[in-house]
Amino acid sequence: MSELFEGISISPIKYILIDENILKEVPYVLKDLGARKNITIICDQNTYKAAGKEVIEYLKDFDVTLCKFDKFHLIPDERSLGEIILRMDSQSEFLCAIGSGTINDLTRFLSFKTKIPYGIVATAPSMDGYTSSVSPLIVNGFKRTYNAGYPQFVIGDLNVLSCAPYDMITSGFGDIIGKYTSLADWMISNVVNGENFSEDIANIVRNSIERCVQNVDKIKSRDKSAVKNVMNALVLSGIAMLKVGNSRPASGAEHHIAHYIEIKALMNGQIPPFHGSSVGVAEVIVSGIYHKVFSQDRNEVQKMISKAKFESRQEYLERIKRVYGPISDEIFEEIGEFYFDKFEREKRQKQIVEKWDYLKNWVHENVPESYWIKELLKSIDAPITLKDINVDMNLDEIIKNAKEIRKRYTIFRLADDIGFNLGFIK
Repeated sequence: MSELFEGISISPIKYILIDENILKEVPYVLKDLGARKNITIICDQNTYKAAGKEVIEYLKDFDVTLCKFDKFHLIPDERSLGEIILRMDSQSEFLCAIGSGTINDLTRFLSFKTKIPYGIVATAPSMDGYTSSVSPLIVNGFKRTYNAGYPQFVIGDLNVLSCAPYDMITSGFGDIIGKYTSLADWMISNVVNGENFSEDIANIVRNSIERCVQNVDKIKSRDKSAVKNVMNALVLSGIAMLKVGNSRPASGAEHHIAHYIEIKALMNGQIPPFHGSSVGVAEVIVSGIYHKVFSQDRNEVQKMISKAKFESRQEYLERIKRVYGPISDEIFEEIGEFYFDKFEREKRQKQIVEKWDYLKNWVHENVPESYWIKELLKSIDAPITLKDINVDMNLDEIIKNAKEIRKRYTIFRLADDIGFNLGFIK
């Protein structure tokens, strides 16, 4: 276990190894975790070339079943899960995922359902889900987060990680930068709704951001120490989610925008951008929203609330059907009419007004300005705008509808509660 994780209770994960030349450690780790004979390797064409072939060569003492996806763009959906089930050995003692986001999400969920332990050999520092215990999967065309199993090990060989496609490296950076507003969303929900909030876990996430920002100037050269910082940051963020039991510490309005972009792309038969790239672009937007909303003073907020006209139930139903079409039932199931309860809204409004000055000060101290996020992303040639990730959608539409992706309280919901018009960002 790396010294980075000392003092952090992560007992379920037995091994976290991020270093050079460590793929050869995989068989020893598997044996120490109780695997004796049958191993199922899950990968795709690219991850097989990146690390899978070498890992299999080290597994001479095991009977290896290879589940290699032939698709160049793998979707974490029911079909992909079914393919793994059809190919895997029924006697498998351990699942070994070789890849990043999609491969890990599929294997983790399958491990949870079959009770077969799993570990992940990371091939790119592209997302923060390596150590989490949830899997974002697309079921019936809707991206939803499911409870899943945690890995027994995470192994990231820096020789492999530093050679990952560069846009996957910048994707991981974007995913981490998004934590500024995910933590803010978690905090405002604590103040407004009484949702449980852990300062200790929030600090783990803050440390992950700090790790990622350190030595950012070396990322473009694929410096292994900088890549290690990004990977360690992603692992720390995943540990925070593991400790809470859901993605709340690391996923807020910025992730809702990213999920909305991904869902709409799939609905239109398009390949969505890398998740972390979408999160980075969304962070530019959401950080701007935070500072615009909290530029108001308490009296202005009270006036907005008194004049606010809220969407009617019928208007809400019609909008969801129009925007989400064939998956609108999934949205209704996820969100329902939770935010239409007038009594609950008035309770939230009262808390917002009473705590406004505290919230405002906290945001100004903890959420960076949008221009700073832009400069940080620009410094490593990461995407900054929707155009940079080939998204041709109206921003007002995205902001208005992305909040329906999850039931969680975010800056989008707070803006709704006070009657603040978010259509200002162009």
